[in-house]
Amino acid sequence: MIQIPREDFFVAQAVCNDIQIAFDDTDFGSTKTPIVFLHAHGLNRSMWDRQRQVLRASHRVITFDLRGHGGSEKPATGYGRDEEIKDLESFLDVAKVPKAHLVGLSRGAGIALGFAAAHPDKTASVIAMGAGFDLDRLLPEFAEQRLQTMATLRGEGLRAAKEYWMSLPIFGPALEKEEVASKIEQIMLTYTGTHWLDENPPRDSSLADVVLGITARTLIMVGERDLPGFLACADELAEKIPGSRKEVVLDVGHLISLEAPEETTAVIEAFISDGAPAQA
Repeated sequence: MIQIPREDFFVAQAVCNDIQIAFDDTDFGSTKTPIVFLHAHGLNRSMWDRQRQVLRASHRVITFDLRGHGGSEKPATGYGRDEEIKDLESFLDVAKVPKAHLVGLSRGAGIALGFAAAHPDKTASVIAMGAGFDLDRLLPEFAEQRLQTMATLRGEGLRAAKEYWMSLPIFGPALEKEEVASKIEQIMLTYTGTHWLDENPPRDSSLADVVLGITARTLIMVGERDLPGFLACADELAEKIPGSRKEVVLDVGHLISLEAPEETTAVIEAFISDGAPAQA
């Protein structure tokens, strides 16, 4: 008989910044400073399952679905980074979290960095993986591919748009691994394309300007096989964020935590532990 481990964590929904947010918390009500994970665009909080399973033994771990994803509310508009930062701020208030370690990938990394700059008193540390910004300058081909995805959705429907999106080079290294590919495909089934349908898509301010205000310990991570533009983004962020350091994860692409889950978890554990106050 296959034994399925029982997950002992709090799963709920909460109204944050006037929208419903789905989340889980391995130690709800604890006074521990939690690790809050922020997922990539089009995915959901389950992308962090491997990290949660390991880190929950020694840390309070919180994952939640960003607006428009997973079990969270999917408004017709309002998908700018500033609004997502407000969601996170409101969520931490609801969860009674005065300060958090933030770990984000791709879109989640941008939210983590933006939050750290806007709320230094609420940020214990930041780990930003595969953060992208100024796409027209640093990732022009990817910017064009995003526009093509939206056009495909409007012209051919959601299934065609998802197929085109998943065929892009940004997913290439991850899809080489059967288990990872299966996980991504499963998650993408839940994505409704709300961001691609937004009639008033917001333009985020440049992270290159925003991150100058970050005071928390910051680690910038990027996959060795990620798109050249994301490697350039990592270099620029590491240069601009005071005291930050950069780590290149070998032989992986954009989806670092899915492609190299054990290594990612070990890096998170070590970085947070290095900054923890010494025990008396």
